[in-house]
Amino acid sequence: MPYCYYTCNLIPAVFLARSGYEPQWFGIPALDEETSERYDSPNVHPMTCPFVTRLVTVGEKLLAQGSGEDRVVVPGGCDAMRRAGELLAAQHPAHVRTLRLPRLSDEGALKELAQELEGLAEWLEGAAEHVEYGLPNNPSSSLGGVSGEKAEPSDQRRGFDLPSVPRPGGVLVVGGPMSDDSLLKLIEQLGARISGVDSCTAPARWRALDAPAPGEQPSENMTAEDAARLILGAGVCPRRSLVDRREYLDAWFREAQPSSAIYVRQSFCDPGAYDALLVAELAAEQGLPFLEVEAGFPLEVSGPLRTRVEAFLEAQLLGDDLLADLDEEDW
Repeated sequence: MPYCYYTCNLIPAVFLARSGYEPQWFGIPALDEETSERYDSPNVHPMTCPFVTRLVTVGEKLLAQGSGEDRVVVPGGCDAMRRAGELLAAQHPAHVRTLRLPRLSDEGALKELAQELEGLAEWLEGAAEHVEYGLPNNPSSSLGGVSGEKAEPSDQRRGFDLPSVPRPGGVLVVGGPMSDDSLLKLIEQLGARISGVDSCTAPARWRALDAPAPGEQPSENMTAEDAARLILGAGVCPRRSLVDRREYLDAWFREAQPSSAIYVRQSFCDPGAYDALLVAELAAEQGLPFLEVEAGFPLEVSGPLRTRVEAFLEAQLLGDDLLADLDEEDW
């Protein structure tokens, strides 16, 4: 069965599986040293964020060495990701498609995204008609399903899980793509706890996109509009409008009830820079300590990053101890 790779978790994996492909997030091969050994693609500007750079590099290699049946879907959220889709499509025009993502969440955006998804399904089915792998198209399916043997979403989506159950009074971690949970584990090792995590590779994102549509059975009856609704509900990331993103993050602060916030920003990431300012503003409004750190992809929790996080958390623990001493003296 051919693969359909995707560069961003903002797509339900079952949608791709319906057309007879095995879905694979590019983040998995991007983390593999052998696959991604040629890290610096000559087609990518050196001031592009490391996540997109790594995805383009891996995409070039996999498409060049693949069977010719594989396809790539690039959800075009930020400018860098859209350029990644253009670069890959220029080299492999029949194998790559960019999925336009709206920046709003209203009914107009829902219809626009549903049309995009219908076009994607038609493109995948058209490509599949030229591939012989024993899975004929079934036009009666709402998303172009296949008859006979059914493709299922791969278990290899995605990245990491939380090191513990989120609890109030800890650290709210917000940021772009994180390759693993090493930073979260470091926070716990330093004596703090996690109140919540908002990242495009965090479990809350991909689990929501693998869920059935409201009122529907898993995958069987999902329409393009159902899939669009899932994407717009789960994907309130920095690429969205400022109003949507602020409301989403404000809800995170209220639900998580953190004692501090850390923003993990990729270098050369414009949406991340804007997002970090927004998180800093929300933290200030609630009187919470805030730290912004810069990280690459894959995430390396060592050296300066570890030192900054450790100093940030130690200052909070010291402050808590001083407050506890003052309370004791009052008694």
